[in-house]
Amino acid sequence: MSQYEKIETDSVGGLRIQGWEISSCHKPILSNATIEQYADELGFNVPEMIFGNNFLRARHSATGKEIALLALDGLKQVDTGPHSAKAVQVSIAEGWSESSRRNRSDITDVIKPFDWTFSTKYRGTTTGGLEFAASESGIDYQKLMVREEILFYDENILYEDDLGDNGTSQLSYKVRVMPSGFFILQRFFLRVDGVLFRIFDTRIYHQFGTNLLIREFSTREMSVEDVQRHVPKKKHDDEDLSLLNNIQFVDGIMKDPVIEYQVAEI
Repeated sequence: MSQYEKIETDSVGGLRIQGWEISSCHKPILSNATIEQYADELGFNVPEMIFGNNFLRARHSATGKEIALLALDGLKQVDTGPHSAKAVQVSIAEGWSESSRRNRSDITDVIKPFDWTFSTKYRGTTTGGLEFAASESGIDYQKLMVREEILFYDENILYEDDLGDNGTSQLSYKVRVMPSGFFILQRFFLRVDGVLFRIFDTRIYHQFGTNLLIREFSTREMSVEDVQRHVPKKKHDDEDLSLLNNIQFVDGIMKDPVIEYQVAEI
């Protein structure tokens, strides 16, 4: 049985185990003043709910190599190219963006076009010399399916927006630590009502006793119409459309991800 030390404070939980410190922080939503600072730094109108002080960190104590999941760094990878505002073409996009800008008087000087869905291909922030390189293989999911004690589990939100009541955009993470290693799932989930679903997943795995940190990044996209075909019928041939708001249900429908494999030495 692995020896470990729990991390328990008012806002941070986690473990020190096998030379690693894994910590997850829960704090309240950012104040309007801090949101304004984010908007000034990023140059675009930011999500309504940013948990900018939340984080997940996995740090290797001996080497100082670390990967962290941070809201601001995730938002820094939102597309601000000249055509980004039209990346998802829906009738409400331009009007929502303009009205949101007017209604958020605390945010000024929005100078760039931006992807109004806040889609991000953020894969984590690396420090301490941690460098990932392309790999031919990924995570051993058969090993992850072996039953073992969960020493630490947490899930958390980094940012979220309802796109002016026209869907959901959310960046979140889950982490679990077992005696054999740790596994992290960061997920960007997007639902634009009547248009599409999008899921960008970053999975990170380390098996204790090895010197490798494995990272997988996958992308999936599917129209709302195609997902809705999988919604089971209820009585009188009605569809339970509430399932379209269920991330787990949508995740199970969206198959055939495009996956990139990476590995880093510790």
